[in-house]
Amino acid sequence: MEEITKSLIFALLLIVILYIFGAIMYHNLENWSWVDSVYFMTATFTTVGYGDFVPTTDEAKIFTVLFMWTGISIGFYLIYTISKYREEKIDHRLFPFLAHFMDRGRNSKKKDKYNIAETRIPSDQRYIINPARPRPRKKSTKKSYKK
Repeated sequence: MEEITKSLIFALLLIVILYIFGAIMYHNLENWSWVDSVYFMTATFTTVGYGDFVPTTDEAKIFTVLFMWTGISIGFYLIYTISKYREEKIDHRLFPFLAHFMDRGRNSKKKDKYNIAETRIPSDQRYIINPARPRPRKKSTKKSYKK
């Protein structure tokens, strides 16, 4: 089994353990139902915090503080692992597949103005649109007259 697959399974296992442990603790500390416990945990470690369920006992409040740090950290780890898995497993298979169709359009003899692969961009207009770093403006060809 590959390393990224092991990491993904490990992250999912951590989330399951977190849910089981948290549900047992909130069910016993706050006398909430199992569904309410899972609902509160999800709202807490996704940082939504609706506020409809709030721990009332001191033990539950202390547990919630520890649970928040742990749950948010594991949640971020899971998101990171899913993104790495997608990048390594899915994107590497998807991009060559898409490139195949883009190349088919370039090699066809029939010109189609709606074919993305046939669209030619002039070399002076090839840039990435990035609002943080806009494209430099071209120098004006108009002459300015000083008085």
